[in-house]
Amino acid sequence: MQDNDESNAKPKFLPEKLFLIIKWIFVLILGVILYRIFQQKQQNYSDLLTEFSKIFNAKNLFKLSLVFTFIIVNWACEAKKWQILINKFEKLTFIDAYQSVLVGLTLGFVTPANLGDFAGRIMNLQKKNRSEGIGTILLGNGIQFYVTLTFGIIAYLLIWTNNLTIFDQIIFGLLICCFFLGLIVFYKRTKILIFFNRFTWIKPYETYLKALTLFENKVFIKVFIWTTLRFLTYSLQFVIMLQIFQINVKFIDLWAISCLVLLFKTLFPSINFLSDLGVRQISALHFFSFYSVNILSVITATFALWIINILLPVLVGSILFLRIKNNNKSIL
Repeated sequence: MQDNDESNAKPKFLPEKLFLIIKWIFVLILGVILYRIFQQKQQNYSDLLTEFSKIFNAKNLFKLSLVFTFIIVNWACEAKKWQILINKFEKLTFIDAYQSVLVGLTLGFVTPANLGDFAGRIMNLQKKNRSEGIGTILLGNGIQFYVTLTFGIIAYLLIWTNNLTIFDQIIFGLLICCFFLGLIVFYKRTKILIFFNRFTWIKPYETYLKALTLFENKVFIKVFIWTTLRFLTYSLQFVIMLQIFQINVKFIDLWAISCLVLLFKTLFPSINFLSDLGVRQISALHFFSFYSVNILSVITATFALWIINILLPVLVGSILFLRIKNNNKSIL
């Protein structure tokens, strides 16, 4: 049963109608871009079925088994990160943390801007800890962003000799600025929070921001390690999938591009699952444009990985959510 007293624990977002307009404009733009890419390459969407047939090959069995194993590892790392952070306020077992992450993924999949992820993660928490839980999620997302940012910088350096565009050079410069800004925020986090608390408009968000100052450095180190393991798992999973679809590029370049695709997926807002998929594909096409590869293979590999690493866990999370709902547990 929903508790109205908890409504103040939810962060405020864009008005629903405005967000809906932005969402569909963004999806339309992505659709037009992908359509024009296909037209320029004289290919059509029916060719995707032909490309997908490459998966069902005996020589790919070992690589596919790795890809599916990494699904478990990927979300296990995320669950461990969530468990470490939330244990500051409430003890969760690893299994409960894993369940919360999958349910959050499912609810985020069907809600704008991944907002359902908050509800899914805090559903197992006591009501008194849910505000802190939201702040902890934001902190965990911030750490994930910083790790992705760091590997994105490394990836740009690895492929810098490929005559990157002015756009890429500008992005690289901004990434460097954000990297050092992140270090300043981390080491001066207490003073920054005190500074922002002077402003009345920040008061409603004080509970969420406070999470930044409540953890010891050793906790941050643990979370950074698990976040890095998750990133490496996902990026390696992407590389293996590209190899399955016979993208003949050096391993180090494949890994760098996978890091950059994940970076751009993080930089651009995930308005819904369609925009998330579109950003992955367009960024992959951009960076592979520096190589002589089959463009349709790149699109299909990106789509296949999205199905395996996002859609399948969402289906599992939906089963868990229905089970919890049937047990009459509160979500908010």
